[in-house]
Amino acid sequence: MKPKDLDYMKLNGTPYFDESRWVSPLNYERDIQGENAKDSIYIHDVTLRDGEQTCGLTWSEDQRVRIGVALNDLGVKSIEVGMPIVSDENKRAIRRLVDMDLDSEIVPFARSLKKDIDESVDCGATRVVVEHAVNPYDNELVYGVSPEKLIDRVVSAILYAKEQGMKPTFMGWDATRSTPDYVLKVFTEVAKQAKPESIVFVDSFGVASPFAIEFIFTELRKAIPDIPLEFHVHNEFGLAMGSVFAAVRAGVSGIHSSINGLGERTGNVATEEVAAGLKLLMGIDTGVDLRKIGYTSRLVEDISKIPVANNKPVVGKRLFWVESGIVVDAIDKLNAAGINAAMTPYLPSLVGMGEIDVKLGAFSGQASIKYWLKRLGIQATEDQLEELTEIVRKEGRIRNTVLELDEFKRIVGDYMK
Repeated sequence: MKPKDLDYMKLNGTPYFDESRWVSPLNYERDIQGENAKDSIYIHDVTLRDGEQTCGLTWSEDQRVRIGVALNDLGVKSIEVGMPIVSDENKRAIRRLVDMDLDSEIVPFARSLKKDIDESVDCGATRVVVEHAVNPYDNELVYGVSPEKLIDRVVSAILYAKEQGMKPTFMGWDATRSTPDYVLKVFTEVAKQAKPESIVFVDSFGVASPFAIEFIFTELRKAIPDIPLEFHVHNEFGLAMGSVFAAVRAGVSGIHSSINGLGERTGNVATEEVAAGLKLLMGIDTGVDLRKIGYTSRLVEDISKIPVANNKPVVGKRLFWVESGIVVDAIDKLNAAGINAAMTPYLPSLVGMGEIDVKLGAFSGQASIKYWLKRLGIQATEDQLEELTEIVRKEGRIRNTVLELDEFKRIVGDYMK
């Protein structure tokens, strides 16, 4: 059933509404999307590398392979699988994933050193991410590297990887704490001299605003028009998704992200948020099967033993709990009119998170009680409905939590005696 369009606002046939979602028409204004945004964006998932840098977390060989297979099934374009030089266990896992001939590209991670690249080649991989800090203070004080030596080191590493038959990506980290002129010089010289397959600009500490990210990617795209640009961002100030949208608006080709936002400190931008956000808010495809997001998130949560916050975007366990009687009443009426995503931006089934779950507690209304009585096959008069609602509300206030279904059955049973 489709809703009837109102004279002053159309829903049917619009890019912001369908049978499973209802988002803002503002997103689809051309001035908002930007002239440089691409129709599709690929995801380079870093759960197995940067995700493992979550303090206290390490993947076993089998866990790395299992998550890698799940990421492939999810539909990410490429999987950053870790550093083979770190351990034989890492190398075995990477080799196993390479030998599976998955749809996702298996991409080891390497410093700008020949020995790191050799280890990646030895795993059978054809892609590699070659990293180096670009911040001048990191290079001068930590690595003893001048700007000129930095460029020479990175260019030499990328050219060496190419000589070994690999397709290298250059990843310049701690880029946002450098001045724009310096950053542009480093990336432009690396692009001109080495021509990597792609270039990753990294906001390692999440310290650039989305406005700054749009600015720098606009400048990078002007300076390096022929090489795909990618964005890697951490979430120190809760701005990671905003920065992703800004980078996409400026013409970025790929986003680095991790399942459940795993990563150092506050973590990386979350793969599930990138995939759902770009598709549902901007109509931009990432290749990810949104219906498999819930399963993949729970798998990584179970293996990592790092619980996902109940209110985490896209995969939080309580995102689709509804307690308020006013909200349940609105859902009933909008659903009856053909609007399925009534009081949520999208249906939970769209991202593999089940169904809307009506809960009972201190803020329940008669619509909530009626909902559960109907499910239990119990009829009640208006007076009974009103009294049961007050009993449930009182019980919810006493318990300071929602009631389980068995508790509601007990309340109804005691009342109906």
